[in-house]
Amino acid sequence: MTNIGSLLQGSTAGSSPEEVFKHIEAEARNLGFEYCAHGLRVPVPITKPRTTYFSNYDPAWQRRYQEQNYLAIDPTIAHGMRSSEPLVWSDAFFAQTPQLWEEAQAHGLRHGWGQSRRDSDGTYSMLVLARSQGPIDGDELARSGEKLNWLVHVSHLAMKASGQAVEAGPAQAPLTEREIDVLRWTADGKTSADIAEILGISERTVNFHVNSAVGKLGACNKTNAVVKAAMLGLMW
Repeated sequence: MTNIGSLLQGSTAGSSPEEVFKHIEAEARNLGFEYCAHGLRVPVPITKPRTTYFSNYDPAWQRRYQEQNYLAIDPTIAHGMRSSEPLVWSDAFFAQTPQLWEEAQAHGLRHGWGQSRRDSDGTYSMLVLARSQGPIDGDELARSGEKLNWLVHVSHLAMKASGQAVEAGPAQAPLTEREIDVLRWTADGKTSADIAEILGISERTVNFHVNSAVGKLGACNKTNAVVKAAMLGLMW
């Protein structure tokens, strides 16, 4: 197996996402998979999250997938959004989407494995590996499980760091502990007066911290600031 760390080394040296994906493809082949797909999404803007997506699937299948809007019903995607636990494709897994499963297999995607990764800042990605022959059994997972998990981790970091990788926005000054406290109480529905009483500070000081957080987050108001801070994992 090639040095998987080259994914990170290459991305930090200014490699494009396309070049990083070529590394992912090579690692997938070394692990016994013909096909792979990687998608990465940042949490903001919330109404239209920015994404990067690459795959080496059959172009005819990619067109069909888009035409049928299979993204909306794909259980692989649904699982990845709910859980970071790895998954293995099976007839049972696709029981609720038989047409998608039948067509995927017709395009060589018969045996697959996938796992998602979500950062503390809300950045989400998923890696899917697939092949046309050879079921993925327990022995293979025991042999390659650690390498598969590591590939998910490194692929996420490398794609995120690559030249064209989508970003949550311009660099922001870090929120202070007091700003975070104020946003937390705001998220709980407390008014500035309520927060002032809870924290033992003046209402004017509360509003100062709110306005400061709004500016740092590039938000349009305090509600937007609370949502952004939550999606970016800044309030936990």
